[in-house]
Amino acid sequence: MNDRTTQTIRYARTATIGFALLCIGLGLIELCGGFTIGGWRIPPRWNPATVTYPGALHLESYFFLIYAGLLLIPWGRVESARVWNRLFALLCVASVLYAFAMITEVMAKNYLAQAAGLKAKIPVFQAILLFVSLGQIPCALFCRKPELLD
Repeated sequence: MNDRTTQTIRYARTATIGFALLCIGLGLIELCGGFTIGGWRIPPRWNPATVTYPGALHLESYFFLIYAGLLLIPWGRVESARVWNRLFALLCVASVLYAFAMITEVMAKNYLAQAAGLKAKIPVFQAILLFVSLGQIPCALFCRKPELLD
């Protein structure tokens, strides 16, 4: 394995850690109902007045925290192949579920906008999160098996 491949894997791992921190932040902000730092207010992603199923929203927030925990696993250092295979399968399922959650969020926000007679916003943030979540699968794979990149 050459130095460029190793450096690329390090960059991907750094991006994964950043994404995990973002997932932790998104989950905590929603669970706390937003928070205020000085004069700066960070609202929750969903307006509590429009949430029909708050239990589902809390479940999604806990899922974000669990998903972040999966992302923070040091994939290249897991010793047992059996454990790695199970964790990797869990990461694959969780990444697809995360993408599904982003698609569902976009659909729900479009429905709410349509019901209010407004035009829905372009879901740029959710689209980025969707593709980043699906990108975690090859990132974990190549952390474990970097020779597949050469």
